[in-house]
Amino acid sequence: MKLFYMPGACSLAPHIVLEWIGKPYEVGRIERGKTREPEFLAINPAGKVPALIEDDGDILTEAEAILLYLADKFPEVNLGASSTPKARYEMHKWMSYLTGDVHPAFYPYFLPQRYIEDKAQFHAIREAAYKQIDFHFQLLNDYMGDRTYMVEDRRTVLDPYLFVFCRWGNSLPKPFTDYPNLHRFMMQMAEDAAVQRVMQEQKISL
Repeated sequence: MKLFYMPGACSLAPHIVLEWIGKPYEVGRIERGKTREPEFLAINPAGKVPALIEDDGDILTEAEAILLYLADKFPEVNLGASSTPKARYEMHKWMSYLTGDVHPAFYPYFLPQRYIEDKAQFHAIREAAYKQIDFHFQLLNDYMGDRTYMVEDRRTVLDPYLFVFCRWGNSLPKPFTDYPNLHRFMMQMAEDAAVQRVMQEQKISL
């Protein structure tokens, strides 16, 4: 397997999962701004990371789908949902929320130029985006409570995905300690040996 990632992007999550799985894999680093170049578009025409090339040559894309795929492919590592319908529902619910609500909330904050050319409006766009991000973090903070992991009282593929957004939130104006449960979770993840190896590989920090 070969994972294409951009440092600190959502591809950080499957990178961590591959370390947890412990099977041989390779990585391909894509620098910011290079995902729309022909070489990478030949791998993922959507021009996004992550992209995972399987041993048989199949190319998998989209972080949520790759995370769930890896959990299914390596059941012995126990990173997916338990076999009950309710457990699978909880897994898919939070995957959908992180993918469909939390992740897109950051786009206008980090990249307002995607939405408007008038630089004078960038601040207003970021302010509006930040309100949405704060709403999502408050909800997640309340949900996490004293939980160590997102679901089932054990680590799953959800946890590195949430860790990605906690890292992003750590760079926002509001101190991330204002979300104490998320901050505790982020610091706990940062102590994981596999997470540390991946962050060293990607040359990123909290």
